[in-house]
Amino acid sequence: MTYSQSPSHVVESLDAEVFLSDHLGPGRPVVVRGALDGWRKPPPWPLEELARRFGEHEVTLFDTLFALEEVATFAEYVEEHTGAAVEGVPPYLRWFTRQSEEQMMEADAAFTELADEWTMPSWLPRTDYVFPPTAGPVDASRDPFPARGLFVCGRGGRTRLHVDPWASDACLCQVTGRKRFVMYAPDQGALLSDGDGVVDPDAPDEKRFPRWKDAVPTLDEVLAPGDAIFIPAGWYHTAVALDDSVSLTWNFAHRTHEDRFAAHLRAGGDRDPVVAYFLRPTGTS
Repeated sequence: MTYSQSPSHVVESLDAEVFLSDHLGPGRPVVVRGALDGWRKPPPWPLEELARRFGEHEVTLFDTLFALEEVATFAEYVEEHTGAAVEGVPPYLRWFTRQSEEQMMEADAAFTELADEWTMPSWLPRTDYVFPPTAGPVDASRDPFPARGLFVCGRGGRTRLHVDPWASDACLCQVTGRKRFVMYAPDQGALLSDGDGVVDPDAPDEKRFPRWKDAVPTLDEVLAPGDAIFIPAGWYHTAVALDDSVSLTWNFAHRTHEDRFAAHLRAGGDRDPVVAYFLRPTGTS
């Protein structure tokens, strides 16, 4: 079976067994419509309300990839970079919970306040994670995960084409606004990457990536509020906000892919500060 064949990459519902066999195991992305409809506080979450609740918090603003550009308060970002008057590509507010010992600003207090209002999609495993290592049931709404964050951007905000780190899978829940996701299978990497970087389809370097147009996306879908997407390890993906957008996201490695994650550690991944933080001995700060 190729990545472009069935099962569908877009479904109206999904159960845990099918997710494990058809998506998590083989590394096949899926968009689940209405996956968040059972939340205690169902989407959309008004940006103005979030600004009232968290406006005083300092947050980190990034470029279209993951380079830090500036620090602002949550309220300042919403006022300056969202709304109908915003033009161009705004910076991206990526507000992560603690990811390393050295991290200066984190979203832990906000996630604690939001914990009762949302939950992981029901089809995601609740146990048997190796990154972060777990001893019992967990939920990203309450428990630490790599790259767990609240992502906010004004209309036009985008994340350039990239592959997530740590040999990890990811889930993104679209809470407010619409977001277009485009994904390419790992076997398209020779067309999209030169080993040192990845092409930006919106501003391609044709000399550096002469064959990038030959790459065929497997998935090109618009997420609406209430949708969730599973992003398997190794998949190239890019996203652009079609409206002012709020997303919740996190990464993980499940026991299903324990060997893959172990190989990543042996190749030097254990020296990454995020990996070291989540794999630190129990009881250390």
